Amino acid sequence: MKEFIDYILKKEKKPVDLEKIYEKIEVLKQMEDSDYTISTDDMKEINSILTKGLEKYEYYRTPNGRFTPLFKTSFRKGRFHGNRIGEGFVVSNISYTNKHGKRIVKEEKFSIEKEHCNHAVDGDFVLIDIGGSGRKPTVLKIIDRNIGNIVGVVSKIGKKSYVKPIDKKKKILTIELDEDIAEDSIVSISLDSEKEENYYIGKVLRTFSHANDPRSDALLEAFKCGMPEGFSEESIKQLESIPSVVSEKDKKYRFDFTDWEIFSIDGADTKDKDDCISLKLLPNGNYLLGVHIADVNYYVKEGTPLDKDAFRKGTSYYFGGLVEPQLPVELSNGICSLNEGVERLTKSILMEIDGKGNIVSRSLVPSVIKSCGSLTYEKVNMLLKGKQVEGYSKYLDTLQNMSDLAYVLKKKRILSEAIIFNRPEVKFEYDSNGKANNVVLRYEDMAETLIEEFMLTANNNVAEILTEAKIPCIYRVHDVPNSERLENFLKLLNAINMPFEFDQDDILKDKKVLQLLSVHINKKHELQSMLNTNLIKCMSHAMYSTNNIGHYGTGFDTYCHFTSPIRRIADLAISRIIDECYFERNSLKKDNNIKKWIDIAGDYAAQASKMEKVEEEIEKNVLYMDTASYLSNYVGQEFEATVITVSNNGICVQLDNLLEGKIRTSNLNGEYVCNPLTFTLLSLNDKGNYYVGDRLKLELINTSIENKSVDFIIKEKIKENVIKDYHHSNQLIKMKMQK
Repeated sequence: MKEFIDYILKKEKKPVDLEKIYEKIEVLKQMEDSDYTISTDDMKEINSILTKGLEKYEYYRTPNGRFTPLFKTSFRKGRFHGNRIGEGFVVSNISYTNKHGKRIVKEEKFSIEKEHCNHAVDGDFVLIDIGGSGRKPTVLKIIDRNIGNIVGVVSKIGKKSYVKPIDKKKKILTIELDEDIAEDSIVSISLDSEKEENYYIGKVLRTFSHANDPRSDALLEAFKCGMPEGFSEESIKQLESIPSVVSEKDKKYRFDFTDWEIFSIDGADTKDKDDCISLKLLPNGNYLLGVHIADVNYYVKEGTPLDKDAFRKGTSYYFGGLVEPQLPVELSNGICSLNEGVERLTKSILMEIDGKGNIVSRSLVPSVIKSCGSLTYEKVNMLLKGKQVEGYSKYLDTLQNMSDLAYVLKKKRILSEAIIFNRPEVKFEYDSNGKANNVVLRYEDMAETLIEEFMLTANNNVAEILTEAKIPCIYRVHDVPNSERLENFLKLLNAINMPFEFDQDDILKDKKVLQLLSVHINKKHELQSMLNTNLIKCMSHAMYSTNNIGHYGTGFDTYCHFTSPIRRIADLAISRIIDECYFERNSLKKDNNIKKWIDIAGDYAAQASKMEKVEEEIEKNVLYMDTASYLSNYVGQEFEATVITVSNNGICVQLDNLLEGKIRTSNLNGEYVCNPLTFTLLSLNDKGNYYVGDRLKLELINTSIENKSVDFIIKEKIKENVIKDYHHSNQLIKMKMQK
């Protein structure tokens, strides 16, 4: 019945009263059954659908009692994204069927000025009036508050304790504690009840103390950035009803791959195994690649406490040797983890691929597997390089074929204009107290390439399957590079005597030119790492969206995240979409599910994008903290480094192990000013200039974990990087500053 109501309200130019809805539904139904007459029960069902639609803000009822879709009004619903000064924006998704029968989905973004936010806090789901005719977009109502945990500082007013949030986005909240806590304590709290608008009673979850817990500094930083913690009591209770083994009933309607050679390849310390792979050589010479992904949705149903916690978290958080999982370890390391030697429920995408990397055929099916091995990157790499590895020799032929296929797939992606960055990953190792005691650079090797290419291929093909079936999808999208940053990067190349023959417009028009640029800067030289660091900063930030603009970096026109449902809410949502809209056999249920996901996919995309940014900020900040902690052991020692940026505040340098630090202007000899046009820190009293690309010998003088800072002084310049063409510009800046 709902599809009839939606069709009528969309088609009518003006709001419709209840009697007219009855009449039009009767006419539509009579086209299918000429004897149909609307009944009292039908009217009750229509009333119920309209009431629920009003509650969900799908419909709007005018003052005279007529109905219309919300998107036909000036009202919208969406997630509020606030900033630290109290302003924000709301992202809203509207969907409808056009006159040609095509389903249209539009993403709208509305900026909300501070005075029109009406107490909305970052993360709230709100109803807004989009304005027009002199009116500004305004928050009308907070539909659902999605704050999560709060980290703040305790203060006292009389005998009562209050918490002032550290996150300035939440500074309008007044939070009274239900217990007496020492003033100036730093605590993590949950909001138990709301006394009045934006006034809450809070419960202390954790008190932070650096002295008692060496990793509490990293945890505190994570909470400051907005990481949600823990699981609700309801979620813990729900775990009791989830089985620890796969039963015969669970396997019904699934393809049985338990006798296939299927295994996982992960880091040595990985406990939550989302994915397994398989490969067979077909009689026609093609490959049959299988990517088998944990069927988390079978155990974590939509709307359950575990699902609500997973949505709130949005992702798993990995930082400083710690992890805050999206799902409890009982699931992520247990029944949902594709552990060796046990049956597990999966969704499998099987792809026949020819020798050039073309997809010949593919199928996406519900399945059950039994992994025959939990392999590690390190040992697979050793095996593929001809070394003997105990217990791995039986996989050698398959792994060699997998490596061959991965090479073919990567080559095809590069020919399709994918962007490949040649930069190792900085990883710290920790002692038993959680203190960084070593730093290693991890380069991508054959095993890592193999898994990356197979997961990329699986994600691309799942997105294409859903799109071709006209099923909603949460795309992983990546826009073109930032033009201004790219232009600046090309100027940097000129400044270090490595000019590139094309300009930024050439690069933005043709991705092959960006590939040439990547090759250009990766010629073996001492500035290679610095240049890769700066080129990566030119790239746009990937995000999740229901609007498919393609994925610039991978070279795919259609791409989603499907392969990590244990660790990402976007992947779990894709798993649900597959179950409800692709595997569903009942056509009526399928149509209703498609309409449901058209409405809610945007909310999943927004939450996934938001929490991914939180995770990235945590990872970045803790990396800086660990850098300071690790280098604190080397104060007074000398290092060689490369200048990567200059500013009026000083010089940013990169050590040969890719750790970064700073030389403050106050620690330089004399007065200095930055010329951003020539990437030069100019001495105003002829004490020597510093240029991006200079090689310096430094002395480490100070580190601060709290300030995430590492300070050096310059001992000597090893090699200067300057070209004469910029001398005139530098002199003009210098003369201007000296007047």
